[in-house]
Amino acid sequence: MELKSFFRKEKNNLKGKLVLITGAAQGIGLHTAAEFANAGANLILTDINAEKLEEAKHRLSRKGVKIEIYTVDVADKEAVQQLAETVLEKYGKLDILINNAGIGHHDELEDTSLETWEKLLNVNLWGSLYHIYAFLPAMKEAGKGHIVNVSSGQAFFRMPTWGAYAAIKLAMGVISEIMHYELKRYNIKVTTVYPYMVNTGFYKDVESDTLGGKLSMLLLPLYSQKPETVAKIIFKAVSRGKRVEMVNPLNTVAKYLNTFPISSDILNKVLTFFLSESNEKLLEKIPSLQIALFTIMNLSSKLQNASGELGFSMDEIMQGEHEFVNGFGPEGKKRMIFKVNWGTSQLIEWLNPFGDNFMVNDLEGTVSIDGLCQEAPCSGKLELKYFSEQKIKYTFEFEAAGEDYIFIGEKRNIYPWNLPYSHTCCFGELRLKDSNELVSTSITHFRLDTLPEFLSSFQIVR
Repeated sequence: MELKSFFRKEKNNLKGKLVLITGAAQGIGLHTAAEFANAGANLILTDINAEKLEEAKHRLSRKGVKIEIYTVDVADKEAVQQLAETVLEKYGKLDILINNAGIGHHDELEDTSLETWEKLLNVNLWGSLYHIYAFLPAMKEAGKGHIVNVSSGQAFFRMPTWGAYAAIKLAMGVISEIMHYELKRYNIKVTTVYPYMVNTGFYKDVESDTLGGKLSMLLLPLYSQKPETVAKIIFKAVSRGKRVEMVNPLNTVAKYLNTFPISSDILNKVLTFFLSESNEKLLEKIPSLQIALFTIMNLSSKLQNASGELGFSMDEIMQGEHEFVNGFGPEGKKRMIFKVNWGTSQLIEWLNPFGDNFMVNDLEGTVSIDGLCQEAPCSGKLELKYFSEQKIKYTFEFEAAGEDYIFIGEKRNIYPWNLPYSHTCCFGELRLKDSNELVSTSITHFRLDTLPEFLSSFQIVR
C-alpha cells in the first residue's frame, strides 16, 4: 500500500504540469509523452515529421489532457526561439523541457564527412542547447523548472564505427551533468538520461559492411530495450528529480570499465576487432569464426523475419489441494486443479533479457476449485523468473458465481540442486479481484510421471 501511495504521489505532483518533448512523434518521445499524459500533465509535442506528429496527437488524445503539436526542426535556432515565444506567451511558463530529439550515424571516423559532423552537431547538440537557452530565462524568472537531456549509453561504450555519434552524445551528457549543479541555485532541476540500445526506428536504416556490425543489428531485438520500458524509466527519473538516470546496468558497467586503462583497452580492442572494416580480412583468416558468425547471422535473420509470427506453446496440469479462509467456503482441505496452455507468439521479445516480456508467457485454460467452481475458463501470465527471483509465477483471473477472482501461485527457491522439488510444488493464494481479500490458500503439484506428456505438448506456433 505504501509503495502504491508513493507512485500515486509522484503522478499527482505532475498533474497539470506543462511538458514539452522534442522528437515526440514516435519511439521514446511518443511513449514518454504517454507516461506524462497518464499522470495528468499537459503536453507540447514537437517533431520534424508533421504526419507522424498528427498521428501521435490522435493516439494520445484519449488521455484527457491538453495536447498541442508543433512541427519544428530542432536544428533551426530561429524556429526554436519562435516556439519558445509562442509557448511562453500562451502559457506564461514551461514546467518540464525534455530534449529527446536525435539522429544516429554509423561509420568509421575517417569516412565521416564534415557535412555529417555538422548535421549531427546541429541536431544532437545544438538542438538541445537552442531549447535550453530559449526556455531558461523564463524558468529562472519563475524560480523553478526541470530540464531533461537524453544522451546515450554509447557515451560510455564508445564503439568503433559509432565515434561521431558517441562523441557528441558524450558532450551533451557532460554539459547536462554540469548544468545540474550550476542551475541548482535557481531551483531548476536537470536530469541527464543515458538510454541503452533501444529497439526503435532509430536503427532501422543502419547498415554495416562488417560481419560484426551486421550481426549486432540483426541481434538488436535480443539485447535492446523497448521504447515503452525506457519511457517508464525516464518518467520515474523526472518525477523523482534524479540527477542522472543510467537506464540500464550495462551502461554503469561500461562507464566504470572506462576508468580503468586495462579493462578499457581490452573492451575497445574486442569491439574494434568485430566492428571495424579494417579487420574483415583478419576474420577471413579464421574460417571457424566466420562460419560461427554466418550461422548466427542466418539464424537471427530468420528469427527477425519471423518476428511477431514465431512462438511456442505447452500444456501443463497442476493439481493438489486448497483450503478456504473462514467465511468463504466449507472447512477442510479440498481438491484444486488447473489445466493451462502457456507460451508466446513473440519469441524475439521472449528472448530479450532487457525487455518487459523476457520469459513471460501468455496463459489460458480452466481451473477447478472444489466448493467454488468447476472448469472455469481462466487467463493470465506465467513468468519464468529464474534469474531475477528464482521463481516461476502463475497469475490468472477467472469468474465464478458472479465474482471475479485472481490466483497467484509461485514455485519458489529454484536452484540447480533442487529442481525436482522447486519445479513441481506451487504455493498459491486466491483473492477477490476487486477487494484483494484472501479467499483461499493452496499447494498444487506437477506430477513427474506426466513429464513425457508435458514435453510432447511443445509446439512451434506461427
